[in-house]
Amino acid sequence: MTTTKSLGLGAIGDLDNEKRLRILGVIDKLRELGVSENVSLPQLVVVGDQSSGKSSLLEGLTGLCFPVASDLCTRFATQIVLRRAPAHEAQVKITIIPGPDAQGDEATLDFLLGFTKTLSAEEFDSERFQEIFNEAAERMGLPGPNTENLEDLEKRFSDDILKIELSGPDHHHLSVVDVPGLFHNPTKYQTEEDRAIIRKLIEDYITDKRTIILAVMDARNNLANQEVFSMARAADPAGKRTVGIITKCDALQPGDEQGVFRIAKNEVEKLNHGWFVVKNRSTQDIVAGVTIEDRHRREKQFFSTVAPWTELKKNRTGIHALKSFLGGLLYDHISNEFPDVVKDIEQLSSSTLKELEILGPSRQTTADQRRFLMRLANAYQQDVSNALNGNYDPGLDGDNPIKLRMHVRKLSDKFADRMARSGHAKVFHTVQGDIDKEFARSGGDRGDISEWIRNLYRESRGAELPGTVNPRVLENMFRQQSEPWRKIATVYIGRISTAIQRFNEAVFAERISDDDLRMKLMAKLSHGHSNIHDEAGQQLTIILNDERGGILQTVNHYFADTLSAIREERVLARLEAAGVEDGCAVDLTQMLKSIHLSNEDQAVNDIHDTLKAYYKVALKRFTDNVVLQVTERLYLGPDGPVKCLSPEMIGDLQDGELTDLAGENFVTSSTRNELLNKYERFQRALEIAKQALM
Repeated sequence: MTTTKSLGLGAIGDLDNEKRLRILGVIDKLRELGVSENVSLPQLVVVGDQSSGKSSLLEGLTGLCFPVASDLCTRFATQIVLRRAPAHEAQVKITIIPGPDAQGDEATLDFLLGFTKTLSAEEFDSERFQEIFNEAAERMGLPGPNTENLEDLEKRFSDDILKIELSGPDHHHLSVVDVPGLFHNPTKYQTEEDRAIIRKLIEDYITDKRTIILAVMDARNNLANQEVFSMARAADPAGKRTVGIITKCDALQPGDEQGVFRIAKNEVEKLNHGWFVVKNRSTQDIVAGVTIEDRHRREKQFFSTVAPWTELKKNRTGIHALKSFLGGLLYDHISNEFPDVVKDIEQLSSSTLKELEILGPSRQTTADQRRFLMRLANAYQQDVSNALNGNYDPGLDGDNPIKLRMHVRKLSDKFADRMARSGHAKVFHTVQGDIDKEFARSGGDRGDISEWIRNLYRESRGAELPGTVNPRVLENMFRQQSEPWRKIATVYIGRISTAIQRFNEAVFAERISDDDLRMKLMAKLSHGHSNIHDEAGQQLTIILNDERGGILQTVNHYFADTLSAIREERVLARLEAAGVEDGCAVDLTQMLKSIHLSNEDQAVNDIHDTLKAYYKVALKRFTDNVVLQVTERLYLGPDGPVKCLSPEMIGDLQDGELTDLAGENFVTSSTRNELLNKYERFQRALEIAKQALM
């Protein structure tokens, strides 16, 4: 029986030397912790066209004999992970890592994850590997090495990964991946869709900056037709991660060697790390029973004795030279990337801890649930306090909903501005009869206010003496003049309500990762929010009625001062119109006749000026009252929708309400356990990684 050790797996040690053991050992420990599932770690990936010799090259590097079938190429990625372990722990473990296509199907996911083969090193030989390889392919829904009918396949390629973990004292720390080979011409066995799948799979691997690309080329094929090299150039423009490898050199026809020589000498496709040439086992060799050791001997003899291959530099020919070079390259690559690997682990550890904090502690009992909600309520109240005081996180973008005070101030300023520009039905005039710029608006004047006042004055005359004004007329005019107030204020209140709702949604999204709990809390708070919104509408009606429903009243001296100033301005304007100037002699009788107005004109002017002076006072009073009594007292006050989630509210909940609201479902519990395990792995990984940096 041929064991893994006799297959030459220990030869992978050529990739290491004593100097590199420490950092490579750390990488191995990180893999053992499962960190590679979240953080990309340095690895080798073999890519090339189908039948280019990729699998044969891989067996030369690892000593692992892959199943070979002339009519069947690799149809899924194979990851080989080598780990050092004590002799009594030496084993081979083969599993399937489900790909993205299987993630949405729980049954398929369980079916694939259920595939696990664990064998001792003595049990694992070439024949057993072929059996497991075939069984894994069938588990993925693919043909295996023993499949005979390849024409009627429902599934030709898979994004699942066959993972082979080899542990033993002779192994060193390495991960090598073999991916399906590229093909150019679709057939009934391989479709255009299959080609796209393979290309995407290869791109996913080689674009990882921590992957060393082993780009394989069949010596018999034209380099210009090797798509893998254009893909490698796109993924690694500087060529820092790409190594060119030419296989099947012994299969070239005599006379064809010079073209390959130019490539091997890095004169055609110039790579930063140059090219290597190897001679692998052919299918006939495998059938004939040529072992890995025999392969190494034949390769060495070929490059040492067969012209013109003897002309190439010895450090660029054969698998041993390639291993030696990759050892240095891999070590340098790991050394360069390792600090960033540590940073990635630190960031993932921090983000995982934050997820755990958001998820909160276990909520299995009512005591746990009340404790959790109490902490959440306190944190929420602190967020509200910061938001209302304008104490924002510097990292928040300018329009973030959490900046509640900023949004409220903007909305209130816009409300005041719109009230000033559009709150009046008619535009007031100056004493000269022009539009008062203080009340001007982009839409212009909707009807002359003087004519409007004159008509209402005439239509409302009663038993009052000529030239006097019925007080009810002024009240009616004010109500009509302030008619737009309700609509403007209603829009403002709606926007305040929306801003608060967006604030709550943003805070809850940040504080609560459990979608079910978040939705329940939002639903509970939305009822109180709706009640406050209704109350805000009622309060607005009260304020409007106070301003527009009763008598016109104010004790603000601004009204009297404004009215007096307007009247004085009118007198001065009429005097100037009569030609009266400072220091000149005047005929008082003639002057009085020239500035005299009819009773009606005098009444119209008085009504306009009184209405204007009062409107200014009432406008500012109404605007302030809406902001203070509706926005600040109702929406942002102690009983408002930003204060509903409070420790007092949580304390009043009955046990049944607590369970309905904060009871933990299976998904949440499972998520917490997964996050805890992940966080512990990251912390352990950081301890190991930082030791290597010391």
